[in-house]
Amino acid sequence: MRRLGLVAVVAVLVASCGTAGGDGKSLTFVSYGKGAYQDGQQKGFLEPYQKDTGVKVVLDGPSDNAKLRAMVEAGRVTWDVVDTDAFMAREHCGTLLEKIDVGPLKDSFPPGTLSDCGVPAALFGLMFMYNEKTYGAKPPTALADFFDPVKFPGKRVIYAKDPTTGQLEAALLADGVPADKLYPLDMDRVLRTYGKIRRDLTLAQTYGQQQQIMVDNQADMALIVSARAYSTLKAGGTQWKRVPTKIPVTWDVFVVPKGSPKKDQAQELIKYASGPEQGARFAELSGAGAANTAARKSDLNDIQRQIDVLGPQHAADTVFINADWWTGNYSRVVQAWTTWQTG
Repeated sequence: MRRLGLVAVVAVLVASCGTAGGDGKSLTFVSYGKGAYQDGQQKGFLEPYQKDTGVKVVLDGPSDNAKLRAMVEAGRVTWDVVDTDAFMAREHCGTLLEKIDVGPLKDSFPPGTLSDCGVPAALFGLMFMYNEKTYGAKPPTALADFFDPVKFPGKRVIYAKDPTTGQLEAALLADGVPADKLYPLDMDRVLRTYGKIRRDLTLAQTYGQQQQIMVDNQADMALIVSARAYSTLKAGGTQWKRVPTKIPVTWDVFVVPKGSPKKDQAQELIKYASGPEQGARFAELSGAGAANTAARKSDLNDIQRQIDVLGPQHAADTVFINADWWTGNYSRVVQAWTTWQTG
């Protein structure tokens, strides 16, 4: 879903027949499907928006850049607001996506996350976690420990299908690269660092697979995004504990497909969803981080406190990825990463 591919335009036209019309009284919001993340969106800002405005919000999904492109090129746009990756918003601004004016909210997001066509929707911190059953009273204490199979023997697991969630940055940080010197990413150094643990590394191809491996005690260490760590702990994986380290941060964005007949209403929904109160509620429910820096979560339960790594108290440890660099280098990096995995 991260990049554009080929999708039959005919399928899009057929699928559009049953969607909401252009009456202005409904909007179609596209997310990733059932789970804590989408439930958080629904209860955090979609249902309140419906109540406050009378505008019905229809959920669709999963988010798919290729389908969005087919809709735009066919001139039959039925999606109004789409949750997708930050690179899509930068690469296709003005061609596949509408520009968005968030007005007074423009300074409400972490530096570098807002772009002309993409409004930050959620933040994700890549957490280093360890299995308490394995290491007991002598747990890992630094990011470098994840890549040290001698000092800390054991199985490691990462989500390997998409390298844009901080795994590569984590390897360089662990290998001693300062946070402000990460880019351009040194892929040779990244792969050498991962090569140290290749025999002990499980390359999960879905987040569900990674979560199940952790819950079932089939791994001893993990690099996992905060929202998925939340789901893992909720599913019973309470033996997993966080190591306080630098946290690579990625984010999703709200976009409006080019040609949406409801682009003005879509923009209003995005501004509503981006408010601090809505952001805080979404974060509490989903386990993801609120994009609005003024959002303040309260009454966190034990699980939420464990994965709350993106609050202001952790600002010194957060390392935001460089989305502009990734936009221009995505294909090359993915090819190198995929070749290493299969080689």
